[in-house]
Amino acid sequence: MTTALLGLSTEGKSFGKIVLDLLVWVAIVFVSVLVHEMGHILMGRYFGSRGHIILTGFCGLAVGSSELPERWQRNAVSLAGPGAGFLLAAVVAGVYGLVNPDVALALLGSLIHVQVSIGPDTVIPSELVWSTLYLTLWINIFWGLVNLLPIWPLDGGQISREICQAYRGRDGVRLSLLISLFTAAALAVLALIEFATKKPLVSFLSFGASLFPVLFFGLLAFSSWQFLQFQRRGGFDWEDQEDAPRAPWEQDADWWKKGDNPWRD
Repeated sequence: MTTALLGLSTEGKSFGKIVLDLLVWVAIVFVSVLVHEMGHILMGRYFGSRGHIILTGFCGLAVGSSELPERWQRNAVSLAGPGAGFLLAAVVAGVYGLVNPDVALALLGSLIHVQVSIGPDTVIPSELVWSTLYLTLWINIFWGLVNLLPIWPLDGGQISREICQAYRGRDGVRLSLLISLFTAAALAVLALIEFATKKPLVSFLSFGASLFPVLFFGLLAFSSWQFLQFQRRGGFDWEDQEDAPRAPWEQDADWWKKGDNPWRD
């Protein structure tokens, strides 16, 4: 439902076109999220940590995949999610490039707002095929890049925390949250300027003149600020997070199959 709301666009469209576009958008996001989380899971399992995927209102969670003793292993698990998305985008672009190389290059060019000329004999795909390919590439490439930003709780934020802790010890958490706060706030301001002026302040960094990235990065900045305030009051010790009580489905990947819980059937 959240994905449908994010992708809802009715301007100049018939009812059938609205429904078709929503179905395509939801399917691509669903598959892309699963591929991303499966990247975390498979890398975790490679190192011996058994995890499982939980889908939430706004994202997916690879629970248990990074419960590993070595810092570099945890970083590898964090990188594997965006990496899986990049791999999916590369496979889609590569396979379609074998069939229609000119259109594949044009698709890649459109992602960075570069116009690529198409030969006169090139077979132009239907609007549905074009939008499906474009959204698949856009979601898996750009969402992957956003996920690598040093903003908590994105994958890049977790990597940033690990690196800061490696060099600054217990003060590393505070440093990583400060990095997260200023990065998210700066991107929220850039997105707000583009939303107000309908033109990106930085030519190669466009947020689509939408209010969503303003709210998204603004909420992440606020979340980092809250964590900072909470930590200053001594209310949270990141080192002890593994000892915190967890929900049954977080402790056991097969919990839903057992007992009399309502999810069993």
